[in-house]
Amino acid sequence: MRWATVVLAMMAVAGASQAGSLAGPYTDPTYLTKLPFGAHSHWDQPWRAYMETAPASRFLAAAGVNLNLDKEDPDLVVQMLAKNGVRCARLEIGWGNIDWDDETKFGNADHLRRVLAACKKWGVRPLILLNAHQGYPCPVRYFERVVTADAAAGATQVTLDDVGGLVLGHSGLSNLSDYWAAEALILKIDGKTVTLSKPLPKAIKAGTHVPMATLKYRPFSQPGSDDYKETIAGWDRYVGTVAAFVSEALGTVGKADRGFDLEIWNELTFGDWFLYINSYYKPDLEKYDGNGIWGNLVKETAAYVDAHVDDFAGVRISDGFANTIPWPASSLEPARITAISKHPYAGRKTYPKDEYQGTNLNALWQEDKYVPAYTELFPEFFGTGLQTETFIRELAPIPNDIYGPRHDRNARPGNPCTVWITEVNIGPDEDGVKDPAEALALKAKTTARYLAFLTNKGVDRLTFYAAADKDLGLGMVLDSFLDYARKNSTYPVDDGPYTSPALRVMGRMAAKMGEGLDQGLTQTRALTVDGISDTHDHFQLAGDGTAAHPPLYDREVFAFLPFQVNARRFAIAYYVMTRDVRKAYEPREFTVEVSGIKAKGAKITVYDPIGDKAVAVKAAAMGEDKVKLGLTAADYPYLLIVDEAR
Repeated sequence: MRWATVVLAMMAVAGASQAGSLAGPYTDPTYLTKLPFGAHSHWDQPWRAYMETAPASRFLAAAGVNLNLDKEDPDLVVQMLAKNGVRCARLEIGWGNIDWDDETKFGNADHLRRVLAACKKWGVRPLILLNAHQGYPCPVRYFERVVTADAAAGATQVTLDDVGGLVLGHSGLSNLSDYWAAEALILKIDGKTVTLSKPLPKAIKAGTHVPMATLKYRPFSQPGSDDYKETIAGWDRYVGTVAAFVSEALGTVGKADRGFDLEIWNELTFGDWFLYINSYYKPDLEKYDGNGIWGNLVKETAAYVDAHVDDFAGVRISDGFANTIPWPASSLEPARITAISKHPYAGRKTYPKDEYQGTNLNALWQEDKYVPAYTELFPEFFGTGLQTETFIRELAPIPNDIYGPRHDRNARPGNPCTVWITEVNIGPDEDGVKDPAEALALKAKTTARYLAFLTNKGVDRLTFYAAADKDLGLGMVLDSFLDYARKNSTYPVDDGPYTSPALRVMGRMAAKMGEGLDQGLTQTRALTVDGISDTHDHFQLAGDGTAAHPPLYDREVFAFLPFQVNARRFAIAYYVMTRDVRKAYEPREFTVEVSGIKAKGAKITVYDPIGDKAVAVKAAAMGEDKVKLGLTAADYPYLLIVDEAR
């Protein structure tokens, strides 16, 4: 079939579009660079600032899950994950796991060895999280004492039945306001009365058994102080013990690649009080910038790794402090740090009620107070301009900064610093879903969208949270299989009924990406989208019909995400990036013009990985390397498979 060439009039992306066509070029760096930090927009799409053909091997290597297993047989669970495309697994080995008396040992070593052995057996690369949650921040001794006299809220002294074994500045009362070991430290002992480092947040009655703890190391404090040096030395020993333990468990001691990676810290949203000595004192113990530890601990860890090169051969390391804040920049990371991490959880927002507080740019790039009325819940939220903290600033190959430091992936010439997504998911129950079938179907859709979008845009580690939760929640593994793995030690002969829709779609997409894979392919062929048009004018938000506030048409959020499998094969994920994944979306027709594909004589098909079926496609060559495609698009990725003629 031959189609006449469609000439699309290109206007600025922010302007009003001609009927049925894009408002501007599909890709333009200004979609990112014209969105300064502090600004946001309901119309701008910074993910369209660049378009790259990713090697399919990146997709295959990136897919992962957080392993939060307890009583389940890890061999069975990891086998299930690996069978469905999972190639990396995030596993926390916290500093609190370290034995007090022998810091070369772990308290739960047997369980960790079983998990690591399963990863080795099934070809899943462990990503080890280094962390010091305030509830169990370092080697700790826990115990109880009895309060023998009433202590009022706000009191700084408490009388105990026994003060034996207490260590000034290290022992303290626990869990007064949170899960927090030695939350109020003991500064002085007078008889059986102890003086605390801060007032009690609540009253304690006489006769109450109070949890207490002694920390082997003091919380992180002012750099250069004796306390700081001692705590850093303990942290370094912990890092070394983790590396030695994991290498031994994986059987990689002495090898060129130790077979695992590391992430420094989890989040700054909870459990992080051990980072700041002043959080244990009121008034503050020291006057210094406590937030400096965010960068200092990364630098100290990198320095330790640099000093023990052989112990960390082949190990990639990510700055996890970046998970929930925008300030860490690739240009400022130590050379040994190879990635920064993100946790782009995005719950539902309803506008204008949840409008971001900052400069609002309309479709003409003008500051504006108009906010369209709509609701959203979708995986790619942090790739858009809806909030100023778009992770496209880190992922893009386009120079951009946040108040000075460069944040793009090319900011460190010759030594790129990539982006890992080490936790992400959408929990159906958090959005009110109560039907398990609906929840599982929703997670299948969002899993496919996360995988296609993030890995194409440059993410090379994507570990969903989590293996074990629940069918209605964040769990990637079915409740029924987790129950099976608690009661059995052999893999089921027929695992079909035990495979979650999310894992099934992951496995199907991986299978398509792996057909004919050239693992050594690094130089991919650039494809460009020359135009997208439709005849239905369907939109995601209505606006008010003016040039400043036009509808956000489906074609403006049409994701075209190419992966190259080998020299002549492409697997291109495409879909409409709908703003609410819970709303039903009827697949619609689009015309997409693409350059870079040798369509003459090519076999072009479309595969639906959720429906596990072929989808109709029209294709017409438009010269040596151009093709016009008639595509049916859903609100989750279909795979456009192009096998060029020899």
